[in-house]
Amino acid sequence: MFRHQHLIRYLFKRELSEIYVSIGLRDLALSMTGIFVPLYLYIDLKYSLTSVMLFFLVYSLAMLFSSPFAGKFVSRYGIKHGILMSMFGFVIYTLLLIVLPYSHMYFLPALIWGVSNSFYWVSFHSDFTKFSDGKNRGQEVSLWFITAYLGILLGPILGSIIITFLGFETLFVIVSLLLLLSAAPLFLSSEFYQKTHFSFKHIFKEFPLKETYIYITMGLRVVVSQAALPIFVFIILNEYISLGAVASIAALGSMIIGFFVGKLSRNEARERTMFRYGALFHSIGWFILFFVKSFVQVAVVNLYLAVSYIFVDIPHHTLVYGEAKKSGKILEYFVYRETMLNIGRVLGILIIILTGKIIVGLIVSAVGLLPWFFL
Repeated sequence: MFRHQHLIRYLFKRELSEIYVSIGLRDLALSMTGIFVPLYLYIDLKYSLTSVMLFFLVYSLAMLFSSPFAGKFVSRYGIKHGILMSMFGFVIYTLLLIVLPYSHMYFLPALIWGVSNSFYWVSFHSDFTKFSDGKNRGQEVSLWFITAYLGILLGPILGSIIITFLGFETLFVIVSLLLLLSAAPLFLSSEFYQKTHFSFKHIFKEFPLKETYIYITMGLRVVVSQAALPIFVFIILNEYISLGAVASIAALGSMIIGFFVGKLSRNEARERTMFRYGALFHSIGWFILFFVKSFVQVAVVNLYLAVSYIFVDIPHHTLVYGEAKKSGKILEYFVYRETMLNIGRVLGILIIILTGKIIVGLIVSAVGLLPWFFL
Protein backbone atom coordinates (compact mmCIF):
# COMPACT_ATOMS: atom_id res chain seq x y z
CA MET A 1 0.00 0.00 0.00
CA PHE A 2 1.28 3.45 -0.90
CA ARG A 3 1.74 5.47 2.30
CA HIS A 4 1.89 9.22 2.74
CA GLN A 5 5.03 8.96 4.87
CA HIS A 6 6.86 7.74 1.75
CA LEU A 7 6.15 11.08 0.10
CA ILE A 8 7.36 12.93 3.20
CA ARG A 9 10.53 10.83 3.23
CA TYR A 10 11.30 11.78 -0.39
CA LEU A 11 10.64 15.46 0.31
CA PHE A 12 13.22 15.43 3.09
CA LYS A 13 15.80 13.41 1.18
CA ARG A 14 18.16 16.33 0.69
CA GLU A 15 19.29 15.91 -2.92
CA LEU A 16 15.80 15.00 -4.17
CA SER A 17 14.13 17.82 -2.26
CA GLU A 18 16.51 20.28 -3.95
CA ILE A 19 15.55 18.85 -7.34
CA TYR A 20 11.82 19.06 -6.54
CA VAL A 21 11.99 22.71 -5.44
CA SER A 22 14.17 23.65 -8.41
CA ILE A 23 11.98 22.05 -11.05
CA GLY A 24 8.82 23.42 -9.42
CA LEU A 25 10.17 26.98 -9.72
CA ARG A 26 11.52 26.35 -13.22
CA ASP A 27 8.25 24.90 -14.50
CA LEU A 28 6.29 27.73 -12.91
CA ALA A 29 8.49 30.21 -14.79
CA LEU A 30 8.52 28.44 -18.16
CA SER A 31 4.83 27.54 -18.05
CA MET A 32 4.07 31.25 -17.75
CA THR A 33 5.53 31.69 -21.24
CA GLY A 34 5.66 28.21 -22.80
CA ILE A 35 2.25 27.94 -24.45
CA PHE A 36 2.29 31.63 -25.33
CA VAL A 37 5.59 31.76 -27.28
CA PRO A 38 4.14 30.48 -30.60
CA LEU A 39 1.24 32.91 -30.13
CA TYR A 40 3.61 35.78 -29.34
CA LEU A 41 5.29 35.12 -32.69
CA TYR A 42 2.14 34.32 -34.68
CA ILE A 43 -0.45 36.72 -33.21
CA ASP A 44 1.47 39.61 -31.65
CA LEU A 45 4.48 39.85 -33.98
CA LYS A 46 2.48 38.78 -37.08
CA TYR A 47 4.96 36.14 -38.25
CA SER A 48 3.67 33.62 -40.77
CA LEU A 49 2.95 30.09 -39.59
CA THR A 50 5.94 28.87 -41.61
CA SER A 51 8.18 31.41 -39.84
CA VAL A 52 6.90 30.24 -36.45
CA MET A 53 7.71 26.65 -37.37
CA LEU A 54 11.17 27.66 -38.61
CA PHE A 55 11.72 29.22 -35.18
CA PHE A 56 10.93 25.84 -33.60
CA LEU A 57 13.10 24.10 -36.19
CA VAL A 58 16.12 26.19 -35.15
CA TYR A 59 15.28 25.45 -31.51
CA SER A 60 15.13 21.70 -32.21
CA LEU A 61 18.35 21.69 -34.26
CA ALA A 62 20.12 23.63 -31.51
CA MET A 63 19.06 21.00 -28.97
CA LEU A 64 20.10 18.19 -31.30
CA PHE A 65 23.65 19.41 -31.92
CA SER A 66 24.33 20.88 -28.47
CA SER A 67 23.41 17.77 -26.44
CA PRO A 68 26.88 16.12 -26.78
CA PHE A 69 28.55 19.42 -25.88
CA ALA A 70 26.24 19.69 -22.85
CA GLY A 71 27.40 16.20 -21.85
CA LYS A 72 31.05 17.19 -22.19
CA PHE A 73 30.48 20.33 -20.11
CA VAL A 74 28.64 18.45 -17.37
CA SER A 75 31.29 15.73 -17.32
CA ARG A 76 34.00 18.33 -16.72
CA TYR A 77 32.32 20.98 -14.57
CA GLY A 78 29.52 19.07 -12.85
CA ILE A 79 25.79 18.49 -13.15
CA LYS A 80 24.68 21.47 -11.08
CA HIS A 81 26.85 23.85 -13.04
CA GLY A 82 25.21 22.46 -16.18
CA ILE A 83 21.80 23.37 -14.76
CA LEU A 84 23.06 26.82 -13.72
CA MET A 85 24.36 27.41 -17.26
CA SER A 86 20.95 26.44 -18.64
CA MET A 87 19.21 28.93 -16.35
CA PHE A 88 21.43 31.78 -17.52
CA GLY A 89 20.64 30.68 -21.08
CA PHE A 90 16.89 30.72 -20.38
CA VAL A 91 17.20 34.26 -18.99
CA ILE A 92 19.07 35.43 -22.11
CA TYR A 93 16.39 33.73 -24.23
CA THR A 94 13.54 35.55 -22.48
CA LEU A 95 15.36 38.89 -22.74
CA LEU A 96 15.90 38.32 -26.46
CA LEU A 97 12.16 37.70 -26.83
CA ILE A 98 11.55 41.14 -25.29
CA VAL A 99 13.71 42.90 -27.92
CA LEU A 100 12.58 40.67 -30.79
CA PRO A 101 10.06 43.24 -32.15
CA TYR A 102 12.87 45.81 -32.42
CA SER A 103 15.66 43.61 -33.80
CA HIS A 104 16.44 41.33 -36.72
CA MET A 105 17.80 38.53 -34.50
CA TYR A 106 14.84 36.32 -35.31
CA PHE A 107 16.52 32.92 -34.86
CA LEU A 108 18.91 33.85 -32.03
CA PRO A 109 16.31 33.35 -29.22
CA ALA A 110 15.45 29.93 -30.65
CA LEU A 111 19.14 29.00 -30.77
CA ILE A 112 19.75 30.05 -27.15
CA TRP A 113 16.54 28.31 -26.04
CA GLY A 114 17.58 25.03 -27.65
CA VAL A 115 21.10 25.04 -26.20
CA SER A 116 19.75 25.92 -22.74
CA ASN A 117 17.23 23.08 -22.88
CA SER A 118 19.88 20.50 -23.82
CA PHE A 119 22.11 21.61 -20.92
CA TYR A 120 19.16 21.44 -18.55
CA TRP A 121 17.78 18.03 -19.45
CA VAL A 122 21.12 16.24 -19.78
CA SER A 123 22.05 17.60 -16.34
CA PHE A 124 18.66 17.14 -14.67
CA HIS A 125 18.10 13.53 -15.76
CA SER A 126 21.63 12.56 -14.73
CA ASP A 127 21.10 14.19 -11.33
CA PHE A 128 17.73 12.49 -10.77
CA THR A 129 19.06 9.09 -11.81
CA LYS A 130 21.99 9.37 -9.40
CA PHE A 131 19.91 10.26 -6.33
CA SER A 132 16.63 8.40 -6.92
CA ASP A 133 16.00 5.08 -5.21
CA GLY A 134 15.63 2.09 -7.55
CA LYS A 135 12.98 0.38 -5.40
CA ASN A 136 10.77 3.45 -5.11
CA ARG A 137 11.71 5.28 -8.29
CA GLY A 138 8.15 5.29 -9.65
CA GLN A 139 6.92 7.13 -6.55
CA GLU A 140 9.85 9.55 -6.70
CA VAL A 141 9.16 10.30 -10.36
CA SER A 142 5.49 10.76 -9.46
CA LEU A 143 6.40 13.31 -6.78
CA TRP A 144 8.61 15.11 -9.32
CA PHE A 145 5.62 15.32 -11.70
CA ILE A 146 3.28 16.49 -8.94
CA THR A 147 5.76 19.23 -7.98
CA ALA A 148 6.25 20.23 -11.60
CA TYR A 149 2.52 20.31 -12.33
CA LEU A 150 1.94 22.49 -9.28
CA GLY A 151 4.06 25.09 -11.07
CA ILE A 152 2.40 24.36 -14.41
CA LEU A 153 -1.02 24.67 -12.73
CA LEU A 154 -0.33 28.26 -11.70
CA GLY A 155 1.91 29.32 -14.59
CA PRO A 156 -0.43 29.50 -17.60
CA ILE A 157 -3.22 31.39 -15.82
CA LEU A 158 -0.73 33.81 -14.20
CA GLY A 159 1.02 34.27 -17.53
CA SER A 160 -2.23 34.93 -19.38
CA ILE A 161 -3.28 37.55 -16.79
CA ILE A 162 0.09 39.31 -16.97
CA ILE A 163 0.00 39.31 -20.79
CA THR A 164 -3.55 40.67 -20.85
CA PHE A 165 -2.99 43.53 -18.40
CA LEU A 166 0.77 44.23 -18.42
CA GLY A 167 2.04 42.81 -21.72
CA PHE A 168 4.64 40.26 -22.82
CA GLU A 169 7.63 42.40 -21.76
CA THR A 170 6.61 42.37 -18.07
CA LEU A 171 5.97 38.64 -18.25
CA PHE A 172 9.44 37.94 -19.64
CA VAL A 173 11.13 39.97 -16.87
CA ILE A 174 9.23 38.09 -14.12
CA VAL A 175 10.05 34.75 -15.74
CA SER A 176 13.77 35.64 -15.92
CA LEU A 177 13.90 36.33 -12.17
CA LEU A 178 12.10 33.05 -11.35
CA LEU A 179 14.49 31.07 -13.55
CA LEU A 180 17.54 32.41 -11.74
CA LEU A 181 15.88 31.65 -8.41
CA SER A 182 15.15 28.04 -9.48
CA ALA A 183 18.87 27.18 -9.73
CA ALA A 184 19.64 28.25 -6.14
CA PRO A 185 18.29 25.15 -4.26
CA LEU A 186 20.60 22.81 -6.17
CA PHE A 187 23.70 24.39 -4.65
CA LEU A 188 22.68 23.64 -1.07
CA SER A 189 24.56 20.34 -1.43
CA SER A 190 27.90 19.50 -3.03
CA GLU A 191 28.50 19.28 -6.77
CA PHE A 192 28.28 15.89 -8.50
CA TYR A 193 30.54 14.90 -11.42
CA GLN A 194 29.80 12.15 -13.94
CA LYS A 195 33.02 11.54 -15.82
CA THR A 196 32.53 9.97 -19.25
CA HIS A 197 33.70 10.06 -22.87
CA PHE A 198 31.48 10.92 -25.82
CA SER A 199 31.54 10.00 -29.46
CA PHE A 200 28.66 10.03 -31.95
CA LYS A 201 29.79 6.64 -33.23
CA HIS A 202 29.46 5.16 -29.78
CA ILE A 203 26.10 6.82 -29.06
CA PHE A 204 24.46 5.39 -32.19
CA LYS A 205 26.05 1.98 -31.79
CA GLU A 206 25.57 1.32 -28.06
CA PHE A 207 21.82 1.54 -27.56
CA PRO A 208 18.99 -0.61 -29.02
CA LEU A 209 16.95 0.37 -32.07
CA LYS A 210 13.65 -0.03 -30.19
CA GLU A 211 14.56 2.71 -27.71
CA THR A 212 15.75 4.91 -30.56
CA TYR A 213 12.37 4.54 -32.28
CA ILE A 214 10.46 5.36 -29.07
CA TYR A 215 12.49 8.51 -28.43
CA ILE A 216 12.18 9.77 -32.00
CA THR A 217 8.39 9.35 -32.02
CA MET A 218 8.06 10.94 -28.58
CA GLY A 219 10.11 13.90 -29.79
CA LEU A 220 7.78 14.29 -32.76
CA ARG A 221 4.76 14.33 -30.44
CA VAL A 222 6.37 16.87 -28.10
CA VAL A 223 7.07 19.43 -30.82
CA VAL A 224 3.57 19.19 -32.32
CA SER A 225 2.12 19.65 -28.83
CA GLN A 226 4.48 22.54 -28.13
CA ALA A 227 4.27 24.43 -31.42
CA ALA A 228 0.93 23.60 -33.06
CA LEU A 229 -1.51 22.86 -30.23
CA PRO A 230 -1.39 26.35 -28.58
CA ILE A 231 -2.13 28.02 -31.94
CA PHE A 232 -4.98 25.58 -32.60
CA VAL A 233 -6.56 26.24 -29.19
CA PHE A 234 -6.12 30.02 -29.46
CA ILE A 235 -7.79 30.10 -32.88
CA ILE A 236 -10.85 28.43 -31.31
CA LEU A 237 -10.91 30.43 -28.05
CA ASN A 238 -9.41 33.73 -29.29
CA GLU A 239 -8.42 34.78 -25.75
CA TYR A 240 -5.22 34.44 -23.72
CA ILE A 241 -6.95 33.99 -20.35
CA SER A 242 -9.16 31.17 -21.71
CA LEU A 243 -6.06 29.47 -23.11
CA GLY A 244 -4.30 29.82 -19.75
CA ALA A 245 -7.35 28.39 -17.97
CA VAL A 246 -7.41 25.36 -20.30
CA ALA A 247 -3.74 24.67 -19.60
CA SER A 248 -4.17 25.08 -15.82
CA ILE A 249 -7.17 22.70 -15.76
CA ALA A 250 -5.06 20.10 -17.57
CA ALA A 251 -2.21 20.59 -15.09
CA LEU A 252 -4.56 20.09 -12.12
CA GLY A 253 -5.86 16.83 -13.58
CA SER A 254 -2.31 15.65 -14.31
CA MET A 255 -1.18 16.46 -10.78
CA ILE A 256 -4.01 14.42 -9.21
CA ILE A 257 -3.63 11.45 -11.55
CA GLY A 258 0.17 11.56 -11.20
CA PHE A 259 -0.19 10.64 -7.52
CA PHE A 260 -2.11 7.44 -8.37
CA VAL A 261 0.17 6.51 -11.28
CA GLY A 262 3.12 6.70 -8.91
CA LYS A 263 1.24 4.41 -6.55
CA LEU A 264 0.80 1.87 -9.37
CA SER A 265 4.44 2.06 -10.56
CA ARG A 266 5.66 -0.90 -8.52
CA ASN A 267 7.57 -3.01 -11.01
CA GLU A 268 8.85 -2.94 -14.58
CA ALA A 269 6.11 -5.20 -16.00
CA ARG A 270 3.36 -2.94 -14.65
CA GLU A 271 5.16 0.19 -15.87
CA ARG A 272 5.47 -1.22 -19.39
CA THR A 273 1.75 -2.14 -19.38
CA MET A 274 0.77 1.39 -18.31
CA PHE A 275 3.06 2.82 -20.99
CA ARG A 276 1.45 0.74 -23.75
CA TYR A 277 -2.17 1.42 -22.81
CA GLY A 278 -1.46 5.03 -21.91
CA ALA A 279 0.02 5.61 -25.37
CA LEU A 280 -3.01 3.99 -27.02
CA PHE A 281 -5.60 6.05 -25.12
CA HIS A 282 -3.53 9.23 -25.44
CA SER A 283 -3.40 8.87 -29.22
CA ILE A 284 -7.21 8.70 -29.36
CA GLY A 285 -7.37 12.18 -27.81
CA TRP A 286 -5.55 13.74 -30.75
CA PHE A 287 -8.26 12.41 -33.09
CA ILE A 288 -10.99 13.85 -30.84
CA LEU A 289 -9.47 17.30 -31.44
CA PHE A 290 -10.99 17.11 -34.94
CA PHE A 291 -14.41 17.78 -33.38
CA VAL A 292 -13.82 20.44 -30.70
CA LYS A 293 -15.42 23.86 -31.20
CA SER A 294 -16.05 25.46 -27.78
CA PHE A 295 -14.21 26.31 -24.56
CA VAL A 296 -15.77 23.40 -22.66
CA GLN A 297 -14.91 20.91 -25.43
CA VAL A 298 -11.34 22.21 -25.69
CA ALA A 299 -10.91 22.07 -21.89
CA VAL A 300 -12.25 18.50 -21.64
CA VAL A 301 -10.18 17.13 -24.54
CA ASN A 302 -7.02 18.91 -23.39
CA LEU A 303 -7.58 17.50 -19.90
CA TYR A 304 -7.98 14.03 -21.41
CA LEU A 305 -4.73 14.45 -23.39
CA ALA A 306 -2.82 15.59 -20.31
CA VAL A 307 -4.17 12.89 -17.98
CA SER A 308 -3.72 10.05 -20.47
CA TYR A 309 -0.14 11.11 -21.15
CA ILE A 310 0.68 10.84 -17.44
CA PHE A 311 0.19 7.07 -17.87
CA VAL A 312 2.91 7.25 -20.53
CA ASP A 313 5.26 9.81 -19.02
CA ILE A 314 5.71 8.60 -15.43
CA PRO A 315 6.26 4.91 -16.34
CA HIS A 316 8.49 6.02 -19.21
CA HIS A 317 10.77 8.11 -17.01
CA THR A 318 10.84 5.43 -14.33
CA LEU A 319 11.99 2.87 -16.90
CA VAL A 320 14.45 5.32 -18.46
CA TYR A 321 16.17 6.06 -15.14
CA GLY A 322 16.43 2.34 -14.48
CA GLU A 323 17.95 1.72 -17.92
CA ALA A 324 20.39 4.60 -17.48
CA LYS A 325 21.57 3.28 -14.13
CA LYS A 326 21.91 -0.28 -15.45
CA SER A 327 23.96 0.94 -18.42
CA GLY A 328 26.62 2.28 -16.03
CA LYS A 329 26.95 5.32 -18.32
CA ILE A 330 24.30 7.67 -16.98
CA LEU A 331 25.45 10.88 -18.62
CA GLU A 332 26.14 9.23 -21.95
CA TYR A 333 22.73 7.57 -21.92
CA PHE A 334 20.96 10.90 -21.54
CA VAL A 335 23.02 12.51 -24.28
CA TYR A 336 21.84 9.65 -26.52
CA ARG A 337 18.23 10.08 -25.35
CA GLU A 338 18.18 13.83 -25.95
CA THR A 339 19.78 13.34 -29.37
CA MET A 340 17.07 10.90 -30.44
CA LEU A 341 14.25 13.05 -29.01
CA ASN A 342 15.54 16.02 -30.96
CA ILE A 343 15.80 14.07 -34.19
CA GLY A 344 12.07 13.44 -33.66
CA ARG A 345 11.48 17.15 -33.02
CA VAL A 346 13.28 18.10 -36.22
CA LEU A 347 11.35 15.52 -38.27
CA GLY A 348 8.06 16.75 -36.77
CA ILE A 349 8.76 20.39 -37.63
CA LEU A 350 9.88 19.53 -41.18
CA ILE A 351 6.66 17.57 -41.73
CA ILE A 352 4.61 20.46 -40.31
CA ILE A 353 6.32 22.92 -42.67
CA LEU A 354 5.83 20.65 -45.71
CA THR A 355 2.17 19.94 -44.96
CA GLY A 356 1.67 23.64 -44.20
CA LYS A 357 2.82 24.45 -47.72
CA ILE A 358 0.41 21.90 -49.14
CA ILE A 359 -2.60 23.20 -47.16
CA VAL A 360 -1.58 26.85 -47.25
CA GLY A 361 -5.16 27.94 -47.93
CA LEU A 362 -6.34 26.40 -44.65
CA ILE A 363 -3.69 27.47 -42.15
CA VAL A 364 -5.59 30.61 -41.12
CA SER A 365 -8.18 28.34 -39.51
CA ALA A 366 -7.96 25.59 -36.92
CA VAL A 367 -8.83 23.04 -39.62
CA GLY A 368 -5.43 23.52 -41.22
CA LEU A 369 -3.67 22.24 -38.10
CA LEU A 370 -5.57 18.94 -37.85
CA PRO A 371 -3.28 16.90 -40.17
CA TRP A 372 -0.45 17.49 -37.70
CA PHE A 373 -2.52 16.05 -34.86
CA PHE A 374 -3.33 13.06 -37.08
CA LEU A 375 0.42 12.55 -37.48
